[in-house]
Amino acid sequence: MDLSKFERQLRILELLVNNDQLTPQEIADRMNISTRSAYRYIKFFENLGFDVFNDHGIYSIGNSSPFITALTQKMHFTSDELQTLGQILGKCDKNDPVVNRIRHKFRNVYGLEFDDEAFKYDQRMGKNIEVLKNAIKLRHQCILQQYQSLSSKQTKDRVVEPYQMLGNSNEVRCYELESGLCKTFKIARINGQVIDREQHAEHRDQYTHYYTDVFGFAADKTTRVILRLSLLSKTILMEEFGVNEERFVMENGNHFLISLPVCNVKGIGRFVLGLIDEVEIVKGDFLKNYIRDQIMNHGFTATK
Repeated sequence: MDLSKFERQLRILELLVNNDQLTPQEIADRMNISTRSAYRYIKFFENLGFDVFNDHGIYSIGNSSPFITALTQKMHFTSDELQTLGQILGKCDKNDPVVNRIRHKFRNVYGLEFDDEAFKYDQRMGKNIEVLKNAIKLRHQCILQQYQSLSSKQTKDRVVEPYQMLGNSNEVRCYELESGLCKTFKIARINGQVIDREQHAEHRDQYTHYYTDVFGFAADKTTRVILRLSLLSKTILMEEFGVNEERFVMENGNHFLISLPVCNVKGIGRFVLGLIDEVEIVKGDFLKNYIRDQIMNHGFTATK
């Protein structure tokens, strides 16, 4: 087996699954291969059954792809296991940076919340998330019992085909059979249980992909932003938001470039405002305008 080729396949898969959206040219630049080879790898993953999404020439792979869901299922915690792990973490030193990184990962992956006193975990909500993730893996239909809609002001059962968990698993993207539309449902508004109907999904060709950026915001499309970061802001982006080292391009010893797909200006805006002297916006006029408005309206100050 050509290990170098296999390694490239795994690295490209990691890039595209890690909620990153890349053009074939960007894949080629990162992997030091030709653009033509990048297209071949994308086609290769598509032929293997991965959910490859093409947003006007920008590619990503959905984490609901069968291979990925099967892999993550082996690392999945049940609600009882999460409860126990949370109680253990709650007894650890809250000032320990390793403990805080573990808490951050649990918060991002499972939507868990911690405070200074104890671990907070909603058993019913955790069980519903568990059922939804399993239904996505098996491609089953579900019933969201007593779902409360703020827009229609109705509380009723919804029959859906779930296909993508969003954010910190606090929302799920589904195809709703009654309306024939793809919608985002908040897990917290499911007042009853999520019931697996054990019937196979029949509308997969109608699914629309939803993206989640590194700041936890989701949308059906993204906008590309390029930032120039100091070592401090790069480290925070890695440790607090889980961005991989290889996504950064070193410009010199003290600065790094990164291209990020963004779903909502508020998430990245908070990051930039919090590190206003450590971040430069290279590309993204909408972000520059947002930062300028925030500074004018709220009196932020900066040396740059």
